[in-house]
Parts: sequence; C-alpha cells; structure tokens
Amino acid sequence: MPGADGLLCIGLLEDDADFREELALGLGGYGFRVAFACDNAGAFYRRLQEQPCDIVILDVHLPGEDGFSVATRLRALSPVGIVMLTGRSALEDRVRGLEGGADVYMTKPVDLLELSSVIRSLARRMRLAKAPRAADAEARPAADSSWSLQDGGWILVAPDGASLHLSAQERTFLMALMDAAGNAVSRQELAEMFLPESPEGFELRRIDVLVSRLRAKAQSAGLKLPVLSVRGQGYVFAA
Repeated sequence: MPGADGLLCIGLLEDDADFREELALGLGGYGFRVAFACDNAGAFYRRLQEQPCDIVILDVHLPGEDGFSVATRLRALSPVGIVMLTGRSALEDRVRGLEGGADVYMTKPVDLLELSSVIRSLARRMRLAKAPRAADAEARPAADSSWSLQDGGWILVAPDGASLHLSAQERTFLMALMDAAGNAVSRQELAEMFLPESPEGFELRRIDVLVSRLRAKAQSAGLKLPVLSVRGQGYVFAA
C-alpha cells in the first residue's frame, strides 16, 4: 500500500512507447508514483524485483511473453494488484484475463480519470482484505476445524497440511464463506465486500470467474476445495 510519500506505487508493462509515456505522465498527474514503465516481460520482472509495487498495469499483446502469462505468474507469486489494459475486447479474452489472475480487465482506449478511479478502488479493496479483524491474526477454522486460514488469512491450509497462498480477493471470498459456518453467502453480499463503496458497480459474473480460477489453482496444488455453488443463493464452504 502507499509508501512513505503517501502515493500508490504503480508498475507499467506496455510495448507502445507513446502510450506508455502517456500512461506514466498521466497517472503521475493523478497522484500516483509510477516506479517504472517497461516494454517487455523480462525487463518488467527485473524492475519489479528491484522495486515492488502496489499495483501493476499490463498490456496483453507484447513481444515474447504475453500479458496473460505475466498475470498468471504474478498471481501465483505475489498479492500485487493487477490491472490488464489492452485493445483485446473479446469476451473470451476478458474471461481469460480474469481467470488468469487479473483483478481488473479494461479495454483501450481508456480515459485516465476512469483508470485512476479503478486503481484507487482496487487499492481500497486490497486494504480492506488486509485489514485485521477480530480473529485474523490467528488460524481461522472452518465449521469442522479441519480447514483453516492462517498467516492473517493469506494461506489456506487443508486437513492434510497442504497449503495454498491466496490473492486479496481469494482471501476475502474464503473468509466470508468460512465465517458463514456452512451457510450460503450470496453473490450480492460478496460484491459488497469486494467493492463496498459501490457494490452495484461490481459485476457478479466476476465472482463465478474468481471461484473457477480458485478451484483450478487449488487443484493444481493438490487440494480439492470444498466450495460449492448453491443454486439461487450463492456459495458455501461445505467442509
């Protein structure tokens, strides 16, 4: 979250030199600190290691490794906020981006005022996800105490001890379900947690995308996630 200077730190990955400069200057003018702006994935990874950021903005069409792959890699390694900003507007690209790890998927052209608003909204959601609640500092058990959220809620631990590192949205989602102790949590309730300042602006479809992505992530780690869809209600942690 904001550094000593109080500004959100942004990293850019965009191969169009003119647009990259426009973004860097424009976001700086809206009160963000753009730490670096790269035109390829290799340089981006190096700079991100040197200068961790709160939020990164990724193009999709890049030389070498594309933005989808970058988002997936980042999401597996870091809780950084990810905004995909691309000219690819097809629904399948949008779904691929969100399922691959992006928190937000926007298409060009984009108004810098809207982009700055989206960045601040994402940062608020990330802060809320990190904010300690009554039992967050300790392991948070599910209904039967076999599954738990540990390390402040950032790690899901299965009954056999296998673990899964979570993104900010995944953490918020699982905390809500496990707090509900076997009761279904509606998509609308989840939307209010993800975007409390404007839940009506949160696309409920994104929750289904989040769940699909989380299930696949858990499966790849050898976990069978006990999250079930309850028709007409929402989701339940059914362990």
